[in-house]
Amino acid sequence: MGWRLGFALGAVLTLGLSGCGQAEPSEAQMKDAMEYFLNHPPGVKVSDPVKIAFFKKEACDNPTPQGYNCAFTVQVSSRNMLAQMFNNVPKADFYLDKDSGKWAMRPPF
Repeated sequence: MGWRLGFALGAVLTLGLSGCGQAEPSEAQMKDAMEYFLNHPPGVKVSDPVKIAFFKKEACDNPTPQGYNCAFTVQVSSRNMLAQMFNNVPKADFYLDKDSGKWAMRPPF
């Protein structure tokens, strides 16, 4: 009887601890991460602020070392033509930044 109890406890602990990882980002977290990325690109000063007029999370793949690869529909409004190219981007990688504790977006290209 003791080995069955030990086996059951081991299985419960294994299954319980496997769920302790970070869940995929929510739609609001993805939108915030993308808006921050568009307004604070590395090495570039943005003269016209970029706003996301519409954002809809579609689905995320299983996590990889790069983060979650998530599909979405987005509509960017800006006078900056380069920012508007993100209207045609269907997916990107989102990861939890260890320094800030917030979700961030990796460039999709």
